[in-house]
Amino acid sequence: MELTQPLSSLLVANGVVVLASLVQTSTGMGFGMIAAPLLALISLEFVPGPMLFVNVFLSLLMLSDGRNHVVRKEVTLLLPTIFVGTLIGAAVIMLLPVDILGIVFALMILVAVAITVFAKALPMTSGNLVICGVAVGVMGTATGIPGGPLVVLYQNEPIEKTRPTMALVFTFSYIASLIALSIAGVFSVYLALLGLLMLPGLIVGYVIGKRLRGYMSREIGRFLMLSIATGGAVLLLLKSV
Repeated sequence: MELTQPLSSLLVANGVVVLASLVQTSTGMGFGMIAAPLLALISLEFVPGPMLFVNVFLSLLMLSDGRNHVVRKEVTLLLPTIFVGTLIGAAVIMLLPVDILGIVFALMILVAVAITVFAKALPMTSGNLVICGVAVGVMGTATGIPGGPLVVLYQNEPIEKTRPTMALVFTFSYIASLIALSIAGVFSVYLALLGLLMLPGLIVGYVIGKRLRGYMSREIGRFLMLSIATGGAVLLLLKSV
């Protein structure tokens, strides 16, 4: 199987994944918003499939760190609704013409940023969990960024609970999205290989991120995440028009 991505692109992609996994590991959020626009700028081949694939490993690592703090009641409501949203997201990807994919991808990233910035924290109710679950499935499958709705829901929750609970939700979301994208014909063995080739960057970012826990606050992580996501999405939009 011959790679179409040059070595330089793979090295830059690994650098992006280092930064994204560092922020995600230390603050519990940020991988998708940082990685998606920057990887898309390198090549649209890297998103959403390969990015979702490599992020499964990060979510499993983070889940293993704090699995005893997972709030099972919340997860029980989120997972089935994420599956519903995943089917909708896969349908969106299938119906999009290839020539406007970059534009739509950039706009959806900006929507995720807007949700994170402007939406007020939601109370942890069953109804809000269901709504957020569907939104996570749609956005995670279509863009690789499932975290926006969860940030709105969990932004005032203790980080000791948030990090492992979101890790479990993300793991399920990523796997469900990959299955849906495979069925839709837009995720292949080749794209899985691209994801694996970004694994070194993910491991480096995870190790550094663990050391930065307690030093990098949520506010710093949020600022980095939103700044990079906005800048990357705008650049991708300009590149795609």
